[in-house]
Amino acid sequence: MSSSTSIHHLLIWARDILIKADVPSPQTDAEWTLAHVLECPRSELLSRQPLTPEQNATFRNLIHRRANRIPLQHLLGNTEFYSLPFYASPDALIPRPETETLVEIVLDQLKNITRPRILDIGTGSGIIAITLGKSLPESHVIATDISRKALDLASQNARLNGVSDRISFLQADLLTPFAPPEGFHAILSNPPYIPSRAIDALQPEVRARDPRLALDGGRDGLDFYRKIIPTSVPLLAPDGLLGLEIGHDQADAVTQLLARQSGLTHIATHTDLSGYPRAVLAHRR
Repeated sequence: MSSSTSIHHLLIWARDILIKADVPSPQTDAEWTLAHVLECPRSELLSRQPLTPEQNATFRNLIHRRANRIPLQHLLGNTEFYSLPFYASPDALIPRPETETLVEIVLDQLKNITRPRILDIGTGSGIIAITLGKSLPESHVIATDISRKALDLASQNARLNGVSDRISFLQADLLTPFAPPEGFHAILSNPPYIPSRAIDALQPEVRARDPRLALDGGRDGLDFYRKIIPTSVPLLAPDGLLGLEIGHDQADAVTQLLARQSGLTHIATHTDLSGYPRAVLAHRR
């Protein structure tokens, strides 16, 4: 059997296992897993030699665990966000590409500000804070989370991306440690926004593997916006930016919450690459 045929047949076996388990993207997940085991790019899989018995056993074990709906990112221990590498673990929400919408808009708004001061509330694995810190070398970012385990993961990711010198990690419940005038140029958050009753209907990878603390937004999914918005405004510099990720059907509700704050103006909704509303921004008057 040639190397390409053996690899090819192994991928077919893995894909079929994942299809039977209703795993989304079974072919892609099989390829990523095999590339991880072989420590090679996906594009080079079919040119590789047949697996050793140890590699074969490792790959089959990972595929069976993926069929049990353990997230691929947890199995591999890493993922990408905004083309940067991040460690992934059950201690924080798995980075989603939709969050890049908020990051891109904020980068555009802050690009001309000298030494911007940024606050990232509920940082999780640190993707927003770290991506902004990496893209804005003169920035200083404070990243908070109520979970010590999430902050430990975020700190590892900051070291991985070489931005530990410009990010301070702080265990805190939302904005409780801060008092005006802080003068932040931007306050950002991707808060828990899934309505409590909807969590059990999510994919198994999310409802059973992501921390519920990072998902549950209360009865209507808006609890954290009600807390973050009024307490953020006094901490912003004049014309400072408040940026919030939202669920795809929450634009009107979050926009209304922002509009009730007399200190905010220029409220705008931005869509992700799929066309769903994904971020809402406002500025302090």
